[in-house]
Amino acid sequence: MLITSSLDLDAVEHDWLALCRRTPGTTPFQTPMWLLPWWKHFGSDELAVIVTPEALAPLYIVRDGDESLGMFLGTGNSDYLDVVGDAAAIVDEMAKLDCQMWDLQQLRPSSTMLTTPLPDGWSDSVLDHDVCLGVSLSELDLSTHFRKKIRYYRRALARLGDVRVDDATEANLDELVDALFVLHAARWQQRGLPGVLADDAVQQFTRDVARRMLAAGALRMYATRVAERIVAVFYGFAFGDTVYYYLSGYDPALEKLSIGTLIVAHAVDEAVRAGAATFCAAPKSTSTRGARRIG
Repeated sequence: MLITSSLDLDAVEHDWLALCRRTPGTTPFQTPMWLLPWWKHFGSDELAVIVTPEALAPLYIVRDGDESLGMFLGTGNSDYLDVVGDAAAIVDEMAKLDCQMWDLQQLRPSSTMLTTPLPDGWSDSVLDHDVCLGVSLSELDLSTHFRKKIRYYRRALARLGDVRVDDATEANLDELVDALFVLHAARWQQRGLPGVLADDAVQQFTRDVARRMLAAGALRMYATRVAERIVAVFYGFAFGDTVYYYLSGYDPALEKLSIGTLIVAHAVDEAVRAGAATFCAAPKSTSTRGARRIG
């Protein structure tokens, strides 16, 4: 089945999420909680989502005169991109579409899209792309020195007022998202830049994603308060046995107290407490992601 309209894409949301949940290795960035808002706020070209009983490929095609380029939904601001399921169930359907080239970015080394044989007449090139850090929580062994530093900075922060860390809930979600925008921008403004969350469309997208992830139980958002004032926010997701660190923001005035490190350390502690196996973060990594260009 080929989906070319937003209404039809919305209609498969339930089955799409169910496929994501039963497919090992799926990340939050292939789920409808991420990609439906992405298409709503950023999509302006030709939707071309391929759905089979075994897989779903969230694709779209950009046309410019006689030229055409196909990409994944989410291209540009997603940490990971891929099909959901086995790409072998998708590639033949891709070959039937009127598209001269596919630029498939942010693929993990384990992606079947990197290894699936191509139809006759097609060729490809596989390039190294961005990288992300993945840490096995069962093997995480923080040094005694690092743990002492965390305790020291927590005590130092407590001297400024009562400290607590809040989880995102329906009641406080808007407040935490607003704080993320302000704190993330504050760090960029020190460099004379607006920051990646300054654009109105990006902010609306972020709010939409946060609400959907919260409803699905996949949002991992924490806010550190000092004397009731939010001074740091962690914004991430959980899917399968992995927690994904996407963005954060903190008060630059508290940088000497490692306020950013403290909120990430809290997120790691919460991931361990919840039984997660892996903690992932961009942009640094020990394993390179790929981009496969097919045409």
